[in-house]
Amino acid sequence: MGLHEIMTDKIGLIGERINSLLKERGIIARCELLHRIYQAVREADLSDAEMDILRRMVGDRPAPGIFSSMMSGHPVFPDTPKLDSFIVIHGRIFHFPLSGKYDRPDFERAYETFKRLRGELLELVRFNLEDLTTDFLIRAGYSQSHRGLGRLSFVKGDDRLEVLVYPRISMLDVEECILASELYDSMAAIVPHEENLDPFMAFYREHVSHLEDTDVQIWVANMEEGTIDPFMGFTTDPEIYMAFKNPKLASLVRSRWRFIR
Repeated sequence: MGLHEIMTDKIGLIGERINSLLKERGIIARCELLHRIYQAVREADLSDAEMDILRRMVGDRPAPGIFSSMMSGHPVFPDTPKLDSFIVIHGRIFHFPLSGKYDRPDFERAYETFKRLRGELLELVRFNLEDLTTDFLIRAGYSQSHRGLGRLSFVKGDDRLEVLVYPRISMLDVEECILASELYDSMAAIVPHEENLDPFMAFYREHVSHLEDTDVQIWVANMEEGTIDPFMGFTTDPEIYMAFKNPKLASLVRSRWRFIR
């Protein structure tokens, strides 16, 4: 029996929700599509057994797996529009089916829709990032003790870890992070990846001299892969270190970007 044959109604509804969004929009920002997939998976409220089936279909990280299948041209859900073309509008990647035969006004409307939804999408990014961070730290042996808006608290034994969540690197509050690093045993700020390195280079250039002598850690989540890596600062927890996809990233950034100050 193929995996599609054992797809449950709830899993099928995830596909229907994604397909409906794509058919309604036609042209959609890459980042919005990704985070709408995270939202659809979360709000499907799958049982453990259903989540296991979904993982068998798309891999251990369901939302990134669904997104990857769509980007590869082989979407896991039937009847999903094939997003076989893209365009960059004001620095943002938008995907669309080539068969749609869209023209300039269509792309302008797509960008205006994206701008109109910016506030909603930033909150969605934050929420998805909180979920991803929680899963990451549970795998590293932590238990969540508190979840507030943009702030997560975790404990492991006698250790407490405070995580500040920002939906963009440009929105990270450096002073808030420094204060948190002084108040708690350990702290990290986490931000999602961007579609290019420019925002991270700009942040590094502006803030590295202020942060390098503090205990602030900044992590970056690749939401397309469902992974987390260190961007600035260093963890002393070996389980967190091993959970990073590329635990040496912060060292590489420090050595290679030191001349951009």
